[in-house]
Amino acid sequence: MSKILLFIIVFSGTAFSSLAQTKPTAPTPVSSKYTPQLSIGGEFGVPTGDANQIYGKVIGASVKLELPVSASPFSFVITTGISSFLLKFDYTGVFNNATYAPLEAGGKYYFSKIGYFEGDFGLSSNISGNYSTSKNAFIYSPLIGLSAPTNKHKATVDMGIRYEGRVENGGTVSQIALRMAYRFGI
Repeated sequence: MSKILLFIIVFSGTAFSSLAQTKPTAPTPVSSKYTPQLSIGGEFGVPTGDANQIYGKVIGASVKLELPVSASPFSFVITTGISSFLLKFDYTGVFNNATYAPLEAGGKYYFSKIGYFEGDFGLSSNISGNYSTSKNAFIYSPLIGLSAPTNKHKATVDMGIRYEGRVENGGTVSQIALRMAYRFGI
């Protein structure tokens, strides 16, 4: 758990120090034409809670659609993807790798030109593995991230850290994950 805490502290420090490095003339992540944005990315996480006893890593991929709300710094988001909880190498029990496919909706608020908070909730489907007690479960995911301009501001590199909790009858299957994505207008 101390490694996770250290990672969060280092990531937060890097994120907030990079805010000081931005130029005041950089455009906001929400385009002046308020065009929808699509981001495609990979995720790497560590299980938390009881899942940490069985699983060592979480890998995944996600696609996120961002719909800006006129001139405000707020956007609606829809996210889908896949997350695979991978067994620890030394695990010898009865469980298998667990793979989940979430479908989430939520909101994203830009508190600066590149920094944002996001909160999502939705449904997560268990598509393999025998760890979970439910085939489908409620999922929630708060996130803090940066969307740094690239390619002459036509696209951004999106990086965020999030907590994800899949609420089931027997408890919560959860992770802390880093998401790296390429974000562009559609």
